[in-house]
Amino acid sequence: MIKLKGKIVLVDDDKYEKELLEDALRKRDWDAKVEYFNDANDALKHLKENKDEIFLVISDMNMPKMSGMEFKKAIDTDQGLREKSIPFIFATSISIKSEITQAFDYRVQGYFQKPNTTEEQADMLDIIIKYWIISSHPNKDVDDHAGRQTVAKRTTT
Repeated sequence: MIKLKGKIVLVDDDKYEKELLEDALRKRDWDAKVEYFNDANDALKHLKENKDEIFLVISDMNMPKMSGMEFKKAIDTDQGLREKSIPFIFATSISIKSEITQAFDYRVQGYFQKPNTTEEQADMLDIIIKYWIISSHPNKDVDDHAGRQTVAKRTTT
């Protein structure tokens, strides 16, 4: 198992999505802590108060109370959260072109349709995680870039 630096925050109104995510991570030998929120308001509060490193936020688009888009907009309007530069992607059941366009207007880093199987989800997450490991990022140590590339190469074998 390869330990992921930082947590994955999952925001989805369907609790079983957490189990699917954790299963998919195990299938590709990722050791990652998943923090689950079924309400985007609670997730927003947590992100504001949290001092731990967040590796990635994965949010559903269609949720009661606060939608995924409203959640992303709230993050973007908060100076402290913007400065954290936390990678943010949508994973949703239905891909609608107008929602995809709007999501990218708010600097979302990815918009994915939820896979049909845990095997497909494992493949998708593996690609996303490797991408963010080797990607430069405002809050990552630039000197650590070579180390991140080594981890990504090691995980592909």
